[in-house]
Amino acid sequence: MARAPLIVTTLLLTGCAHRLGYPKVQHGAEAAIVSLVQPSSDERRWYVPVDAGDAGQWVLFVDTGYTYTTCDDDFVAALGVEEKGRSRVYGELGSIRTGKAVLPPLQIGQHRVLDLVCQTRDLATTSSISDPTEVPVAGVLGMDVLRHFRTRFDAGTGQMELLPPAFVPSLKGDPHAVSLRREQLGFGLRTHMELDLDGEVTRALVDTGATDTYIDGQHLGLEPSAVREGVTMRGTGGSGSRKVDVLHYDVERVKLGAAAVGPITLTDRKKRWGSPGLLGQDVLGLLRSDFDWMAGRALFVPVVPADLPSWASWSVDEQGDVIRVLSPDASSR
Repeated sequence: MARAPLIVTTLLLTGCAHRLGYPKVQHGAEAAIVSLVQPSSDERRWYVPVDAGDAGQWVLFVDTGYTYTTCDDDFVAALGVEEKGRSRVYGELGSIRTGKAVLPPLQIGQHRVLDLVCQTRDLATTSSISDPTEVPVAGVLGMDVLRHFRTRFDAGTGQMELLPPAFVPSLKGDPHAVSLRREQLGFGLRTHMELDLDGEVTRALVDTGATDTYIDGQHLGLEPSAVREGVTMRGTGGSGSRKVDVLHYDVERVKLGAAAVGPITLTDRKKRWGSPGLLGQDVLGLLRSDFDWMAGRALFVPVVPADLPSWASWSVDEQGDVIRVLSPDASSR
């Protein structure tokens, strides 16, 4: 069972170290529309293409469950970027130390992302992300970047849209929008929201990197519909995987505001440290999800999901926008 981590990051800063946080974003006037693709190693979750110039073509894993954008150490080496400082990540399978590196400017459609500090580590051995044979994984696109945009994931068209907030109406007054709550008493970058499961209400972190939706079924008084023993769970931590027994729960309907999907089988996750469940791809992959992070609102519409192209059949020159890594001095142009 592939799954993505729940990340809580603690910074270990030194005087000369790069500091994690918000990058600078120069918004264009129009939405960047980026095709969602899938490598051969992962056919359930979302990736977007990256053109790194002389460093080649890569893919980025799209994960609203990551606080900070993360780079694979091979990607940082290919760009010739210097690491400065260390941080620590706490995930489902323990904690690991990471490096930090400032990326060159990123161009996404008309938008430009500057001074993005990327956490660095070997993703293949410390996370749920495997190395495909046909294209390297550059890293994980996290909430430090996504929160700068009105972010729309459309499973019906197979696209991610990054809209400039100043050019689109806020969802704050939309009667069909649901409330998003920032974690860490409103200071965190990630968000969670209410889910209605056949009338039982729980909270879940919005986690596009989770294959399944995870809930504390025992806490909700649900009866397991199946038990799987000895399942390999993958996620962030020193080992990258471990064996666990997994409970599943069948529900007729998962409701997100006015939108509902189902029937569906959810996966058990015991609450720890007051953490919520995870809203994953088995639900989000059936929706057009419009996240107005700054207003704390989201709007969901059920769709018929499109078959996403494999990266090998996708053409950088023919399909939509792409994340381009610019030369380091591009910010002055």
